[in-house]
Amino acid sequence: MYEQAATIPVNRAFLFGDGIFETMVYADEEIRFWKDHQQRVSMGMRQLKMQPLRDPDIQLVEQLLNNLPLKPIPYRVRWNIFREGLGKYTPETNGHAKWLTVTPFQPVPRIKKEAYFCTSIKVHASPWANCKTLNALPYVMANLERKEKGMDEVILLDENGHLSEAGSSNLFWVKKGVFYTPSLENHCVSGVARKQILQLLKEQGINCQIGSHSPRDLLDADQVFVSNIAGVSYIEKMENRQFDCQPISDIESIFKFA
Repeated sequence: MYEQAATIPVNRAFLFGDGIFETMVYADEEIRFWKDHQQRVSMGMRQLKMQPLRDPDIQLVEQLLNNLPLKPIPYRVRWNIFREGLGKYTPETNGHAKWLTVTPFQPVPRIKKEAYFCTSIKVHASPWANCKTLNALPYVMANLERKEKGMDEVILLDENGHLSEAGSSNLFWVKKGVFYTPSLENHCVSGVARKQILQLLKEQGINCQIGSHSPRDLLDADQVFVSNIAGVSYIEKMENRQFDCQPISDIESIFKFA
């Protein structure tokens, strides 16, 4: 049954997924890691050939949130930035429009019981592979498959079979005190949490190997965890391999609220 609508919210985000988004945490009247979010937004807009933001745009978002009647609790903020105008595949303009959604913050589970390697969906190379684009079908379909399989996490591979990322997070593992994570050349999202973790490891002089790795490397790990802006989750089991789930306190401290 169809109904006639007075207005239709048609835009290029709706029609083509032509845009990017940031998922951010707002707490204590500020957006956590706002400079890193601003940098990633700017990268994404360059890759999609949209007109750049007016710096410091995220601070303007912060000011807007400060003026809203929000309770003093952490919030999850999704900032969508999409190309203005309509057109078909060829855009009419490279200007942009923005909208925000604000919901209460939900921390990630500390432990994810079981993960698996996705073989039906690959993460492919593109100039915007490291950006968070509105065209997120690979992640939607991978997480739908994960849900159907009754799993807690899905590990995605690139087109060459190398480790790339998790279903909505970046991927790390530890073997004999050495940390590992896939390279951005394996087409994972350039995560803000990933950047914070790498920076901490560098500051502490802890060896972290960034590169192309096989699924076997992950199964041989002592500890596996995934990270996004909401925190860190430890993987307990993959293919009958049990991993250490003891918290890594220094890394978890990155995501604690004041």
